Amino acid sequence: MCFLIMSIGLAEAQSPNKTLNEDVEMRIPASEFDAKTIFMMKNINGDVEVTGYDGDEILITGVKSLYRKRGEVTPAESDEIHLEKYRSSEKLIVYIKAPNVEVNEKNDDLHYHIHWDDNKRDKNRVQFTFFLELKVPNYLMAEISTINGGELLVENMKNGVNASNVNGNITIREVRGEIGANTVNGNITVGLVENPTTDVRFNTVNGTIEVEAPKNLSAVVTFKSLHGDLYTDFENVEHLPSRLNKISNAGAKSYRVEQTSPIQIGSGGPEINFHLVNGNAYIKQIKS
Repeated sequence: MCFLIMSIGLAEAQSPNKTLNEDVEMRIPASEFDAKTIFMMKNINGDVEVTGYDGDEILITGVKSLYRKRGEVTPAESDEIHLEKYRSSEKLIVYIKAPNVEVNEKNDDLHYHIHWDDNKRDKNRVQFTFFLELKVPNYLMAEISTINGGELLVENMKNGVNASNVNGNITIREVRGEIGANTVNGNITVGLVENPTTDVRFNTVNGTIEVEAPKNLSAVVTFKSLHGDLYTDFENVEHLPSRLNKISNAGAKSYRVEQTSPIQIGSGGPEINFHLVNGNAYIKQIKS
């Protein structure tokens, strides 16, 4: 991952805004989780890069960048914004703790709410960005998210990945198991190393989705887009009948036809679902 610290420093030199950059580090030993634990990383602003490895502890490093419009960031203010962790019966969650972040425990889970700046709030509050690199035991299920101004990369996980972004791209490589990716303004790029064993789903509003899969892929592909098309270079493709989706309206049942008929690649199998609004989807053979 490339941290744009030089650019941040240049902006600081050319403007009265004050920026403070600090290294961050967290180590979570194997004693705090097990193979059934779902590991979640919740970033807000900035890049997240997750690499699965054969180790038995979670290692997080990176840079915390703090800035405000007027005045300097004090050490006390910096201490208020940091990585925090939460353990429930099924999940281990690492998140950004900050004065404008509200965290509530409910039903053995963590509910995470960010109070964005508005006219009623302090415009001069400290703003923050975290650029994070994680090494995670590759046998864990990983749920990774960021929201603004960041790229999301997850690779080499063996037990599933659920990746979420809002304003930024998602890249998933060398992964197995349950896979899902969702962003609003960004592209999704996925590299499958084997046939999916469960249904997988990829969603974006403004962007493209590109999936590379083994040449012996067997799956059913569904595609929905208001302003886009589905492209593939697989040749053993069969068009399947259009589906009827049942929707309920005040107790009454009605039916609608899917916008695009599903296709079967190879002998079929789990579904690869593409859902876009403005953009194309591509499912390609891995180049050997």
